[in-house]
Amino acid sequence: MSTDIDYQRVADESSLADGGLLSVSLDGGERVCLARVGGEVFAVRDRCTHAEFPLSDGSLDDEYQLECCLHGAVFDVRDGSVTGPPAEDPVTTYAVKVEDGGIWVGPPKG
Repeated sequence: MSTDIDYQRVADESSLADGGLLSVSLDGGERVCLARVGGEVFAVRDRCTHAEFPLSDGSLDDEYQLECCLHGAVFDVRDGSVTGPPAEDPVTTYAVKVEDGGIWVGPPKG
């Protein structure tokens, strides 16, 4: 179980609209893509597992599907699973909490 010290504030809650994507950097330089669907915020590694392209440049639908704009690979932001080729490997997901007007990203899940 993660403690609060494991979380980093990465953005103001107001900086991520519903249906939006936002690239942020964690301590150490890891890039994470924030995604908001139905008011809930998710975080995935900001690199497509197919071609290492930033997922934050892609598009998000209201069914939790994040599409990479380079080759069209699709991932579910809830669990990182691949839902459309050409990617074969899931994308890393991170724990997220929204509180005190901020978005906080924790350690990778799983």
